[in-house]
Amino acid sequence: MTISGLEAMVIESFTTARGYGVKDAVLASLKETFPSIDWEKQGAYFFQRVIEHGRRRAEEVREVAETVREAGLAPWSASGTAERQGWVADLADEGVFGPRGTPDFARSADWRTEADRILARIKS
Repeated sequence: MTISGLEAMVIESFTTARGYGVKDAVLASLKETFPSIDWEKQGAYFFQRVIEHGRRRAEEVREVAETVREAGLAPWSASGTAERQGWVADLADEGVFGPRGTPDFARSADWRTEADRILARIKS
């Protein structure tokens, strides 16, 4: 769940930052806090993985949410992660990121390309 949650947070925060024109500030903050991570590359990788595998990951994290609930905690993070992963999978199914099965599907080296596709879709 940890990686899936981080992927969901990166997609949500990077896309929001891109939409508001504050991506440089967000990336600078991440670089300062986690200097060993190349957030440009990591962001692109996270977008790629969720676009390609979001449906399965959403299902897995829903099971995690149930386990968290059974442990007596409200599964806020797990539920939000499952929702965001599933939402990106829905966009992929709609063709927002191009046709599945093509060599370029979920392979953009720049996370901005995918964030822009998401922003264009939600503004339409």
